[in-house]
Amino acid sequence: MSLVGLALVAAGVVVVVLALVQLISLAAPSSFLATVILGEDGRTSTSKTFILLWTLLVAWALVTLLIAGEFAPTHACITSGPAAAAVNRCRGDEVALMQLGWTHFLHGGLAGSYLLLLGVPAAAGVAAKGITQAQAQSPTAVKTVKQSTKGGLLARIAEIFSSDDGSTDVADFQYLIFNLITAAYFVSEFLKPSGNGLPSIPDTLLGLTSVSAGLYVGKKAVTRSQPSVTGVFPSILQDGQPFTVVGTGLTVDPSAPTNALALVTIDGVPATVVREENGNLIATAPANLAVGGQPVTRQLQVLSPYGGMTSNFSVQCL
Repeated sequence: MSLVGLALVAAGVVVVVLALVQLISLAAPSSFLATVILGEDGRTSTSKTFILLWTLLVAWALVTLLIAGEFAPTHACITSGPAAAAVNRCRGDEVALMQLGWTHFLHGGLAGSYLLLLGVPAAAGVAAKGITQAQAQSPTAVKTVKQSTKGGLLARIAEIFSSDDGSTDVADFQYLIFNLITAAYFVSEFLKPSGNGLPSIPDTLLGLTSVSAGLYVGKKAVTRSQPSVTGVFPSILQDGQPFTVVGTGLTVDPSAPTNALALVTIDGVPATVVREENGNLIATAPANLAVGGQPVTRQLQVLSPYGGMTSNFSVQCL
């Protein structure tokens, strides 16, 4: 690309840089960019990040075309012959091709592929915000609100593709990878102007970004409540005898390959023969619950198939 073309591209980059400079202060919740990409739970929102990414990339490209088309002197190859052959005449002249691209954009409008690139992350962001907000505000939700902003820039970036516990989330990571690949393609194609304005995005890449966005939202939509125990019957448990645990969120995980059951423990010792019945759990008490034949209070907990742990529930054992 010629020096003039590079200068125009650099002028467009200013739009992106002015916003990305704020990344340095992302750890401060009051920073501009933090308010743009932080979710209701206080973490960096994956969907909001990609809304911002595509907004800045499209804005960068359009500002570059605007500068070339409206402020740079019109190159001779554009007006020296039939308009239909202008692209062929201007081959090798990046600025002239950008000027043709600006004219093409003004008269041809925004391609449908860009409505998807801008609209799908926006739709995913709206859906994700509603789900996350409901989870963060629910008193029984597994979703937690981040209380600390420690960790700085790298920690904020890691939150884009991480679960709340800091582990890598496959759906978020897939969403990240496919959007970055599409973004890299967009930038590389734009830097090779063809006179058609914004570069065409292949359907394959559009499909990958759309499918990953759907998976991202679908994963968030599986809202799992924190399990809780509301009662244990009979009121006094005996060694080796069956008992019933009543509560919420205790039943099998229908999405698990083996329909996993919950784990019931009494003072950390697993109960046996656990099965589900009408939304409750039937288990057999472990041995050695009582001490010297006298009743003793022990703590029962349930680890649900979804990974949630109930609070301690006091039971009498004999």
